[in-house]
Amino acid sequence: MPPAPRTTAGTPAHTAPKPRRWQIWEIDLNPAKGREQKGVRACLVISLDALNQSNFGTVIVCPITTTHRESFAWRPGLVPEDLTVVARDWEAKPNWVETDQIATIDVQRGVRRHLATLTDVAKRGAISDSLRMMLGLEEA
Repeated sequence: MPPAPRTTAGTPAHTAPKPRRWQIWEIDLNPAKGREQKGVRACLVISLDALNQSNFGTVIVCPITTTHRESFAWRPGLVPEDLTVVARDWEAKPNWVETDQIATIDVQRGVRRHLATLTDVAKRGAISDSLRMMLGLEEA
């Protein structure tokens, strides 16, 4: 039997997690520079599943924070009722999606575990609107 396909990191390709859009995953954002978010933290997957489920090996995320800042009004808020929690040891709290801190993450290096899924359609729309505003994109 031939060996399992390998990624450039040398680990079996089938072991890489395949996050889906609107899921919240625990992700290692280190190393960070300047004002970038750092550390291991919850992040919302915003990339399309065509990328997420491919063998390319990256996902695009926005970190989420429990710190609310009035001056960052573009950060959509989430409440526990907006989520379906899947990690028993993760407590959903009010969070804000940092649409100004978009990051591309290698799933082999940084993606750790699925915490929850954003199920509220209106909140998904608010996040999409905020991303369009942040990136200067016209509404589809």
